[in-house]
Amino acid sequence: MKALKWILLVILVLLVLIVGIGYMMPKEVTVTTSEEINVPPAKVFHFIAGFVDRTAWDPWIKDDTAAKCTFDIKAGYVGSKYSWEGPKVGKGMMVVDSVVPGSYLLNSVSFTKGTPIPEEWTFTPAEKGTNLTWTINMSSGSPVGRLMNSMLKGMIQRTIDSGKVDLKNYLETHEVKMSKLSEIGLEEFPAVEALTYSGVVTMEEMPRLFGESIGKVMAAVQAQKIQPQGTVFTFYSDYDAATGKMKITAGIPVSSGGKTTGDVVAVKYKAFNALKGLHSGPYEELMGSYEALGKYAKENNIELTHEAGEFYLNDPGEIKDPTLLQTLIALPVKK
Repeated sequence: MKALKWILLVILVLLVLIVGIGYMMPKEVTVTTSEEINVPPAKVFHFIAGFVDRTAWDPWIKDDTAAKCTFDIKAGYVGSKYSWEGPKVGKGMMVVDSVVPGSYLLNSVSFTKGTPIPEEWTFTPAEKGTNLTWTINMSSGSPVGRLMNSMLKGMIQRTIDSGKVDLKNYLETHEVKMSKLSEIGLEEFPAVEALTYSGVVTMEEMPRLFGESIGKVMAAVQAQKIQPQGTVFTFYSDYDAATGKMKITAGIPVSSGGKTTGDVVAVKYKAFNALKGLHSGPYEELMGSYEALGKYAKENNIELTHEAGEFYLNDPGEIKDPTLLQTLIALPVKK
């Protein structure tokens, strides 16, 4: 009986010590690491916020090859979920809570027990690409929780330090695509009237011409007091391989009655059949979608006219996340 009392006393003393030490520990423990990655911020952000190939570098999953991972990806990132379950890593889930496209990401990490842990990422331009910072904040009001967080800090620091190295190596040796192509098929595009502006330029000069064209066409639409009747478009034709130049016509569909004014020309386009595809993502990656459509045409014996049209379904001036830009590509087919 006396021995039992001593054992209970020792246990009580240990509990008091643990509680006392726990209260001496900070309520919040922050673990952070940084890295410079030779990839633009927009692509690094998309890769991490979109859970692209997450298992290829995730330091916890790397140590638990038996873990099963599932992903539920949402447009615009917020609400996207990454779940895992494994003998070593346990069961948990990561949810995207908040983003500033290209520069900031906040995730919440939940395990079977305990409150969610915030995980923050910042992405800033650097000389060679992106300065990335990865921060995990652990907080607890209980003495045991404070003690555990302080004890885990070193292990978590070593883990994310190794994770950032794997992340850097992966990003710098793999292409990061921010776009996708969908809704591929043949479609008849209806006849339309439009006010247009044309020029002969190289692809490098196209953005300048496009901005100039839309400005002039919109001014003509307003001056003539007519209504736009569709999305802004661009047609490409007459490509010259020797000079790398082509005719580019930018326009806005309008109600009937549009008139030619100076360099702005009223055009009545006839209906045409085309191989179409919806490109979702930045304009800089349109070429990949063109290549995919060209491959589809070849595999399905579809003869193209070597012309192309792009219909811009949303306004880049209003879209902060480039993955949400939508461009309908139309490649006219031979009759």
